[in-house]
Amino acid sequence: MSSSVFANLDHVKRSRDPAVEQRRAKRDLVDMVSHVTARGATHGVRIINISALGLMCRSEGALLTGERVTIWLPVLKDYPAEIRWSEDGRAGMEFLTPVTPRVYNAMMALIPPRQTAW
Repeated sequence: MSSSVFANLDHVKRSRDPAVEQRRAKRDLVDMVSHVTARGATHGVRIINISALGLMCRSEGALLTGERVTIWLPVLKDYPAEIRWSEDGRAGMEFLTPVTPRVYNAMMALIPPRQTAW
């Protein structure tokens, strides 16, 4: 194969490098107990990290990729989100509407930062 076939694969190399931050927004590490409402049932969750665009949580309840849920957050209350991925008791969700900087800062003032690593 010619070297030109591999000339445009830098994005693949970057995507596999854990030192390269690929998220669209900075995540804040937190430790907060909350709840998600999905399919008419409420599941307890522990929020691990959060940004203005979404969050990652741990849950013993089944959260299905692609489903619409609400997550209870300070200031925002039951905020709509979509489950983007779910694996081994963890789930990532994207808020249907990004949180504005003013509201995000007010919310973060009420959420305890994470004290220990998982």
